[in-house]
Amino acid sequence: MNVIEGTEQGRTLAELQGIPHEIGDAIACLAEAELEAGRVETARAILEGLVVTNHEDAGAWALLSQAHRRLGQPLAARFCAEVATKLAPADPFVRLTRAESLLATPGGDREDACAELRAVVADREVGERARALLGALSQ
Repeated sequence: MNVIEGTEQGRTLAELQGIPHEIGDAIACLAEAELEAGRVETARAILEGLVVTNHEDAGAWALLSQAHRRLGQPLAARFCAEVATKLAPADPFVRLTRAESLLATPGGDREDACAELRAVVADREVGERARALLGALSQ
């Protein structure tokens, strides 16, 4: 089976290349570490490759959104956050990332961002950040 046939059947490039999810997760962790270390361009490059090989990875799209936001590219950040939201609408990390992208986008929907933040304040992973943002927004 060639790449075109495989993608037409709904398979990702990673699946066609035999790359297991664990490898994708490890690559995402590496990119996240690069983001945390301030090497945003490196993280962006890693994440762009990751979403090319697995366009269904909501976490990778959310991390790519964060990289674009930190690079001062709010529209690219918003696009990536919206893709992540389509793939995993209930995921707290994805919802937080979408809220942050909405707040960073000129003319972004602040009420929608606040609703996303309120939806994840109880989450043990992202709740603290959501509460801090809501506090800063006086919501």
